Amino acid sequence: QWYQRRVHGGLPESPNSFRFIQTQLIKSTMSSLSVCVLFVCVQFAVSQVSRGPPRAGGSGADDDGFPTPSGCCDWPSCFDERTQLCLDTCLMAWSQCPKKLFLMTCYSEYMSPFGALPLQCFPDAAPHMEEAEELGITGTAKEVRLAVHKLNGKHCHPKTGICRPDED
Repeated sequence: QWYQRRVHGGLPESPNSFRFIQTQLIKSTMSSLSVCVLFVCVQFAVSQVSRGPPRAGGSGADDDGFPTPSGCCDWPSCFDERTQLCLDTCLMAWSQCPKKLFLMTCYSEYMSPFGALPLQCFPDAAPHMEEAEELGITGTAKEVRLAVHKLNGKHCHPKTGICRPDED
């Protein structure tokens, strides 16, 4: 018994006490690992914040090599709030959203490293961009799209479905 107490630290030799010690060691190791992972995540977040927000366009002396978007395909598909449809940014076309699929709104600043989807990637706004510029319409993509749709407003008859331009 003297040897048993000395080797096992005074604990009686039983499978339950060994499992208890083993469980405590695993919990301690997992806690340490969680703290390490959290520390790495915080360090990464701080380094990203210190770099500043990403810049679309990529021009400038202080650019530090941030890539520039090459076109609308650099943004993922997104949910278009105005049409209530999914927008495929590469095809510049809307389609029904698949069930159980979460897509960010097209106006979200966090949609891609380049920020929100630019106005020219919306199929309903792209043909009217020159007209909007001539009329001095500025703002976010959401604001400009709303203004363009007010310019090109139509009134549709509820029974026949025939649409005519709004008369002011």
